[in-house]
Amino acid sequence: MAIGVSIYPHLLIGKEKELEQYLVKCANGGIQIIFTTMINFKKDNLELITLFKKMTNRAKKLGIMVYGDINGEVYQEFGLDKNNREQLMRFFKDELGLTGLRFDDGIDGVGIAKLSNNPDQFKIILNAASPSLELEYLISLGANKDNLLSCWNFYPQRYTGAGVDYFLDNLDYIKNNGVKVQAFVALQRDDAQGPWIHNDKLPTLELHRDESLNFQIRHLNALGVDDIIVSTQFLNDEEFKELKNLNLTKVYFNLLPNQNLTLAELEILNDHTVHFVRPDLAEFVIRSTFSRLKYQGVNIIAQNEQPQYFEPGDVLILNDKAQNYTGELQIVLKQIKNDGIRNLVGKLSPVEGYLIETLEPNQEFAFNLLDN
Repeated sequence: MAIGVSIYPHLLIGKEKELEQYLVKCANGGIQIIFTTMINFKKDNLELITLFKKMTNRAKKLGIMVYGDINGEVYQEFGLDKNNREQLMRFFKDELGLTGLRFDDGIDGVGIAKLSNNPDQFKIILNAASPSLELEYLISLGANKDNLLSCWNFYPQRYTGAGVDYFLDNLDYIKNNGVKVQAFVALQRDDAQGPWIHNDKLPTLELHRDESLNFQIRHLNALGVDDIIVSTQFLNDEEFKELKNLNLTKVYFNLLPNQNLTLAELEILNDHTVHFVRPDLAEFVIRSTFSRLKYQGVNIIAQNEQPQYFEPGDVLILNDKAQNYTGELQIVLKQIKNDGIRNLVGKLSPVEGYLIETLEPNQEFAFNLLDN
């Protein structure tokens, strides 16, 4: 998993010092990828091209990869031959300093297949929104899959972002063909900038448009995305810190715990190594059963004040009335009646339900406990 940011040099003319400072912050914040665009670049805009080169050169020294978004107009503007691998490598890699190219509006299969067979690990990035014909065609032409990536679009217009089902269908297809997948998340601040004038945030998934950066990243990670790129510039210090502190080794839920929990209940919730989805999936709850083994013998007294029904997103721990099941943790999927053997220990917000949907048999998960 790599985290990336977007930088748009055409919005930074005259701000070379600020760009340099931001690149250093990116490196210190663990950023591994910069996404940028060359669409609408003009060869006579020497100031922009010079700034672009300074950005890629500095990023390279800081150990950050820079991927550039291009379309057919870029070839025409700079007089490039799509089938001339040596010319393309000289221009995009050697002269401009890029470490990969994303093709925004389709591909010229023969040229791209040739370009992927370069000895420099220069990455060719396909559009993940419609991959099937492109990917199969490229593979049939002998493209080097080790140098292929696939990156989703971001969607500046509200209501136009990808749906989860379509996203997953394409993601599974691409990854089953041995190619990594990238997707975008968006900052929620009003001052965040996209590359174009219209900017109603720039997520890949429509459901992410108004959600926190934290949730967007945790959700894409849970869906199986390999690289996650922030589509709008610039991250502030708080956002850099949040990204650096995110644990993406497993699915993490942000849980609002109940007050007055026992030490045993808190210990089970705070244990980041014990929770796995029981493989024989139940209809009404996700079961994590290892906790009852690890915490065997711990007393968990039945709570007196409990709701009559438990609702989806409620997190439960079985109490002493459950006898040998005491200590098992459950996440409610459908409303269930309170039968007295379960303690309500916390609630997941409705948006966290999208993370619940990603869980699979034997998958590991854990909780971040939020402040009440």
